Amino acid sequence: MKKLLIRSLTGILYATVLIGALFVSRFTFFALFAIVLAFTLWEFYRLCYLNGYEPQVYSGITFGLLFYAGMFLLQYNLFTFQEIFPFGLLVLLIPFAELTRKKKEPIENMALTFAGIMLTAIPFSFFNLIPNPLNNESGAYNPWLMIGVFVIIWTNDTGAYLIGSMIGKNKLAEKISPNKTWEGAIGGAVFAILFAILYFHFTNLFTPSETVFISLATVIAGTMGDLTESMIKRNFNVKDSGNMLPGHGGLLDRFDSLLFAAPVYYVMIISFLK
Repeated sequence: MKKLLIRSLTGILYATVLIGALFVSRFTFFALFAIVLAFTLWEFYRLCYLNGYEPQVYSGITFGLLFYAGMFLLQYNLFTFQEIFPFGLLVLLIPFAELTRKKKEPIENMALTFAGIMLTAIPFSFFNLIPNPLNNESGAYNPWLMIGVFVIIWTNDTGAYLIGSMIGKNKLAEKISPNKTWEGAIGGAVFAILFAILYFHFTNLFTPSETVFISLATVIAGTMGDLTESMIKRNFNVKDSGNMLPGHGGLLDRFDSLLFAAPVYYVMIISFLK
């Protein structure tokens, strides 16, 4: 009971801070996720160090934040691509730095440094693109679009847990995540689609038929993100990526589904936005 209470309170606080920052302004949302990105990347690199690898932690976090900031600046026309591009070339310093570090397994270290950036910084950048998609004719910042992906992923997670706990028998990926079942996955998808239809109806963003496609694609991507993070943790022999969120584990545990879902959700919404 105590563990459930801690988990619930942490979840409420997490959602309140996240949604609050989203609605204050695009800049508060950008700043919050810049901090979250830095700590998420740190968690990933920490797991690597615990297993004998030595990725470039500070370089990886720095270039991850640079990519994240660059996408934000381009999205809102604060800088041009020509002005941002030279900073992107600085990523080539990572291979050069590895040559000078003289660490064991330099190829693995360099690969894991880049893997952390690709796993977190690129998906996090889509969080800033979603509230103002490139084909959004009004050009207005619309936080309700971002809330949409939260609705889909959170209701999918809740539905999958409830249905899986009650009737789950057939394992979805037993070697990677033994508690997940096909019944839970299907139940979660149904939950997500139904709640998304209601949400997008009241926000007047997408039709029911459009919502089905958006939700299904987002749920599949989110499930793949969840399983991928489970695979990483199993490979590194850890239960959680960290302990920053009491009752939930680490930030990477909390954002695993969203990391894969956000890019897919973005592609889907720009396909249907008028």
